[in-house]
Amino acid sequence: MIFAVREINQRQDLLPNLSLGYHIKDSGDDIPVSVKRSLLLVNGQPEKDSGQSCTKDIQKQPSPVIVGDAASGVSMAVLRTLGSFKIPMVSYFASCSCLSNKKEFPAFMRTMPSDVFQIKALVKLVQYFQWTWVGVIGVESDYARFAIQLFLKESETFNICPAYVHFYSVVLMQDAVEELVDILKSSSATVIVNFSGESELHSILKECRRQNLTHLQWIASEAWATSKALWGNFGDLLKGTLGFAIRRADIPHLGSYLRRVNISVAQKSDFLSEFWEETFHCRLNGSLNTHVHGEQPQNWPPCNGSESLDDVYTPYLDVSQLRVSYNVYKAVYLIANALHDMSTCEPGKGPFQNGTCGCLSQILPWQVCLTHHFAFSAYIVLIRNYQTLYTF
Repeated sequence: MIFAVREINQRQDLLPNLSLGYHIKDSGDDIPVSVKRSLLLVNGQPEKDSGQSCTKDIQKQPSPVIVGDAASGVSMAVLRTLGSFKIPMVSYFASCSCLSNKKEFPAFMRTMPSDVFQIKALVKLVQYFQWTWVGVIGVESDYARFAIQLFLKESETFNICPAYVHFYSVVLMQDAVEELVDILKSSSATVIVNFSGESELHSILKECRRQNLTHLQWIASEAWATSKALWGNFGDLLKGTLGFAIRRADIPHLGSYLRRVNISVAQKSDFLSEFWEETFHCRLNGSLNTHVHGEQPQNWPPCNGSESLDDVYTPYLDVSQLRVSYNVYKAVYLIANALHDMSTCEPGKGPFQNGTCGCLSQILPWQVCLTHHFAFSAYIVLIRNYQTLYTF
């Protein structure tokens, strides 16, 4: 996102007389945290007790647009909280079909297609191989519930029957994992359709390996279809897995931009400080990394400044598989194009009442939201044409 903002600010053909700024908050994939920090963003208020110095706790400009959230359920909660303020949100990963309801979520946009398209493709994929008896599982979330509901409805057309439908918790305790694997083992269905992220599936596959359950044919949702971590750890269990991935794209110059990060840059950012410490197993002076990863990190030596990203491999620098990252990139450009349309609007030909135009000197969120609809039309073909078959 920062790369996209800086790239736009350097362009002369897009918002030439306006510079974009940004605030970044970590939602923690948690609804209460996301709602709180979204309210801080739109009010321009610093976060109290954040561990930052008082010099950083200064009045900030309100954010008229929010990029996020990644999760569908979190996005719904934030949208309902901010709904009366008409604050537009542009999500880069929330795919739940429920978010397409414009009556309930009029200020929602996304650069991620609705699950409606993925489900149709998954059902046709299952039908192509003439699999008519399948197990359907998913994490306990709005994303999985609506996706599975769509899958079951669409499957009826092709005489595909569910052997069972099972939802499991986001945080899987051992007894819950064993219960699920027992269902997988006892059923005659060997084709399993799973709607979850990679972290939830990790525990399931670990238990499958422990119980030597290796004969399953997995069908992946887009949230884990291209997970390198799962393939690296459970490649033997996932051979033959089929799914549809978000389209990969290239972002010119992003790789070189990421490599500019050094110790002095990392120390200025909470996010990069944690990344730097985890990558080089050292501690930064004044580190704000409060994540607990066992006792060992407490014994890491101080970083000495000789660390270089050129000397290590990290997924952070891997720009060969830009999928969700490209969605973020498009989200920033979508907002920039909406603002650009406002800046070039001719009085009498504007999108608002009596042909009036929005004002960039005092941006009103609802005006950006409405302009979003016009700018979004330029992206709709690109976004909908996102899915490519991906196999392990």
